Amino acid sequence: MVTTRVTWDSLPDSIRRDIEARTGPLSSVEPVSSGFNSELAVVLRSADGATFVKGLRADHPRVWTQNREKAVNPHVRPVTAALRWSIDNDEWNLLAFEHTPGRHIDYSPGSLDLAKFVQSLRTLQELPCPDIELKLAEKRWASYTDSPELFAGDYVLHTEWSPSNVLVGDAALFVDWAWATRGAAWIDPACWVVWLIASGHSPQDAESWAAQIPSWNDAPADAVAAFAAAQAAMWSAIAEADPEPWIKDMAAAAQRWSESRRIGARSQTAR
Repeated sequence: MVTTRVTWDSLPDSIRRDIEARTGPLSSVEPVSSGFNSELAVVLRSADGATFVKGLRADHPRVWTQNREKAVNPHVRPVTAALRWSIDNDEWNLLAFEHTPGRHIDYSPGSLDLAKFVQSLRTLQELPCPDIELKLAEKRWASYTDSPELFAGDYVLHTEWSPSNVLVGDAALFVDWAWATRGAAWIDPACWVVWLIASGHSPQDAESWAAQIPSWNDAPADAVAAFAAAQAAMWSAIAEADPEPWIKDMAAAAQRWSESRRIGARSQTAR
């Protein structure tokens, strides 16, 4: 899943010239190690300030994720960093964002960051879904459920809540919109539940945080149960292909959540 990083110095001279034509002469280049999807990830500093640049080679099989991020950025500006400029040529596809100082979010129980995440997710869910090409929830998870139609909706979703995708300062900012999806609003808090469980929360505590997002409280129980099962199946398949420790933790968390939902459903039926 992790894409191998390249260094600034290994970029073609023509690409570095194109970048500096936009930033001005650089005073420093800082590599960024976090994240999974970019071949290039650097913070560039010049007289105009700091800019975060990420990118993939033009022939990379996931270069479409760059185009997705570029398309969605103007529509989610209240909760993300602004796109400053882009380069898309025969060699590289690069996106340059306003640099946003902050640290990766702490999802552990008791973290003060959780309330900031809730506030930003509430803001995201108030934004209209843009009329652009997005992943469709009912298709994205169709391989892992018999009821994908339960996931359909008309909200713009982030869905990828890795701590490296949430920067915390005065507020929580959501970055890396490669997997932006159109679907039911409750799916974003549902995706967050799995990360919370993997970070030490019980399924019940994780859902109590999700319940601070209004859409969660309107979600049909059968739809959430189907999504929990789909998440368990998806993360299990990912872990089989790539058994990194954090992926195994996610698979275990998703399984715990799905089982908790099944137990809860049986309890309701028995009453």
